[in-house]
Amino acid sequence: MLLLAFALTATLPVAAQTDSTPKDAPPESEPFVEVVDVEIVNIDVWVTNKQGEPIEGLAREDFEVFRDGQPVEISNFYAVADGRPAPVPEPDAGPDRPPIHPIAPTPPQVPEAASEVAAEHRLWLIVYMDNFNIDPIERNRILPSLELFLHRALRAGGRAMVVTYDRSLKLRQPFTDEARLLVEALAEIRDDAGQASVRRRDQMAALRRIDEAGSTSQALIYARQYAEEQMNSIEFTARSLERLIETLAGLPGRKALIHVSSGVPMLAGEEMFHTVAEKFGSSEPYAEIPRHDVTRSFERVTRQANAHRVAFHTLDAGGLRGFEFGAAEYAGFVNSKIRSTLNSIVPENLQAGLRFMATETGGQAIVNRNEILPALEEVTRDFGSFYSLGITSVNTDSGRYHEIKVKLAERIKGASLRHRAGYRNKSQETRIREQLRSALLYSYEANPIGVEVTWGVPQPREKSTYKLPIRVGVPLRDIALLPIGEGKHEARLRLFVGAAAQGGDISEISASPLGVRLADEHLDAARAESLVHTKELLLGAGRQKVGVAILDLFGGQSSVVTGIIQVGPETPASGGS
Repeated sequence: MLLLAFALTATLPVAAQTDSTPKDAPPESEPFVEVVDVEIVNIDVWVTNKQGEPIEGLAREDFEVFRDGQPVEISNFYAVADGRPAPVPEPDAGPDRPPIHPIAPTPPQVPEAASEVAAEHRLWLIVYMDNFNIDPIERNRILPSLELFLHRALRAGGRAMVVTYDRSLKLRQPFTDEARLLVEALAEIRDDAGQASVRRRDQMAALRRIDEAGSTSQALIYARQYAEEQMNSIEFTARSLERLIETLAGLPGRKALIHVSSGVPMLAGEEMFHTVAEKFGSSEPYAEIPRHDVTRSFERVTRQANAHRVAFHTLDAGGLRGFEFGAAEYAGFVNSKIRSTLNSIVPENLQAGLRFMATETGGQAIVNRNEILPALEEVTRDFGSFYSLGITSVNTDSGRYHEIKVKLAERIKGASLRHRAGYRNKSQETRIREQLRSALLYSYEANPIGVEVTWGVPQPREKSTYKLPIRVGVPLRDIALLPIGEGKHEARLRLFVGAAAQGGDISEISASPLGVRLADEHLDAARAESLVHTKELLLGAGRQKVGVAILDLFGGQSSVVTGIIQVGPETPASGGS
């Protein structure tokens, strides 16, 4: 039996456009069915003692969660210790419960069936090398420690990738569970340029001009020019992080981003205004500092990260700082008092952005440490020991950002915790669009519904475009069929289709409603059949990754299936890989 009902046909534009979100409403003659979209938001929490060691043995009752200042119930509780799901204490154990303690060197005994971390808590690790804000000498000094870190981090499971940034993002190694490939990608980065050394030359040139200025007003012109150029660079940096985080949104589980740089200031040009103030004995330059505060750029990044469950672990490759301005090249034009001020405020300002991103997202900031491997081992411990607190969120206010605060029970003394500072409500449609985008960019699929997709043969059309026929079959065995009265049941689905070119550009994701309405007497027979739909996509020539996603609006389940299609004749640039 072929099941087809109120299915729409659409095509996908070749060029990327702004996504639209069509509303799926039945005609007035159809019964009204209200769908309440309830999302489980997982808040990952790391609890440590005074020595920084993870604490195990906590239960749901040991945590309190506040959303926008109001307490909310913890609906789901999940604990991982030493990389494995941990036994959860009985909720009514009361005063006889075992005392809390750091994780023992010997892993706890966990039943074989529970030895792997659940898919919704899997780890995706991103090494982000900020070549635009790094000194290549500092970067290359810490690369051996990063290589060891990756070997150890992947032992706990998960996948990792390497990305670099130098005014544009470049994927150096896609997600993989092979440490060897990641280490090879890091080795290639050794020859990359690093722009922090250029930044230092610009800094010295600005200080020299200020030193030679004859008045406060003239010196302030040089200070403002430097600060505005720095603000522009910081904004580029923030936008690149936002773009990267957006691509990770649809990956299920935890995302940990290792941000490696030589620091990113939060107060653009702060050192210049201090220098002008001290040189001319004027308080006027201090008023300029808050005008060049770029905290809002960092807040955008951290809110984006929190919305998509990305924790930042930031690393200052420069190690212990504080003496750069004692070098001989500054002695001729910067007096000792100003040099002392610069040695204090410049490192603190460079590290302020790193500390902020880590703190707001629940990660760790590795600063003022020449030996970074021990610090990276602490990060590795985060991957294998954590608690996840699930709270329900009804998405009647999709897109709203909520602030989160987690507190520990009073009985837990001397412990500290870290967690992301908030989350953003997402509708079902937003979540499935993100899932499809991530699937098109990274090696990830999930098909719990059992959707079957048949890719046809692309047929040429005008202007170097091709028509790709797609046949989608959705088994009804696990699809929610709701009674709608008059002896009928209905399934309501949504079909999403998108494509990514070899360079990573994703076209607009189209959405169209699918569904079927059945008489009650046909319900059992229909469970053994599939809802079948055909669709056509317009694609440009070249190697394309095409993806289909199905969302069960009533049941809340979703599936994503992708395929690699050669569109048009294969060329040396598009073939082979």
